Amino acid sequence: MNICIIQARMGSTRLPGKVLRSVFGKPILQHVIDRLAPSQKIQTLVVATTNNTEDDAIENFCKQKDIACYRGSDWDVLDRFVKAAEKCGAQPGDSVIRICCDNPIHSWKVVDFVVGQFQRYKVDYFSNSNHEPAYLEDGFDVEVVSYDALQLAALDASLLSEREHVMPYVKNSKRFKLGWRKANDDYHYKLSVDTENDLRLAEQIFQELQDDPDFGIDEVVELMNRKPELLLINQESEINSGYKKSIREDRTVK
Repeated sequence: MNICIIQARMGSTRLPGKVLRSVFGKPILQHVIDRLAPSQKIQTLVVATTNNTEDDAIENFCKQKDIACYRGSDWDVLDRFVKAAEKCGAQPGDSVIRICCDNPIHSWKVVDFVVGQFQRYKVDYFSNSNHEPAYLEDGFDVEVVSYDALQLAALDASLLSEREHVMPYVKNSKRFKLGWRKANDDYHYKLSVDTENDLRLAEQIFQELQDDPDFGIDEVVELMNRKPELLLINQESEINSGYKKSIREDRTVK
């Protein structure tokens, strides 16, 4: 079974409440869910949020939309992921797909591509992104990990950065087989939503591609080649700034 876990919380420091902010007439979380819905690889989907009071809004949203929701630790997102997978009935041999809810332009086509690569190469972890400098597809990030590897990481990861960002232990411990491949080699943009200008750019992308509502990464690359001035909207925005901050302030927590 392939379990897709959408990581979402209201407490973003750079753009509070962003996952329920509206882009092109819909909350970001709704965009992510809708754009992943046609996937042929996702068997189960759950939104994983925190126990913080502010995230009652996310749980209420999920209840209204009849979407599974798991609530767990605020800072220990790795533990939250394992328990969310458990709630979905994860068994040895299953796979967990990590999606962050700051990617309103995400595409099921990229998810299915990455899961297909994971299955083809029989690795413990595969991604199209999150491995600088060669593999970054910010805005279309997908990470797939075996449930077994995720459980081992949850048992052994001891650094705050490893627990807060879910996958660093899997990627860095040298205990697992890893793989990376971009879905589109020409993609090199910062299109996740962390700032007001990121939000503006996402709105503009939906506006430009509204005639093709199921657009994917190839259509976004074509758009940026045709209208590179769009990238000026959020030119100050930085990829993975939250993770870089965690590394600077890292400490042992377990």
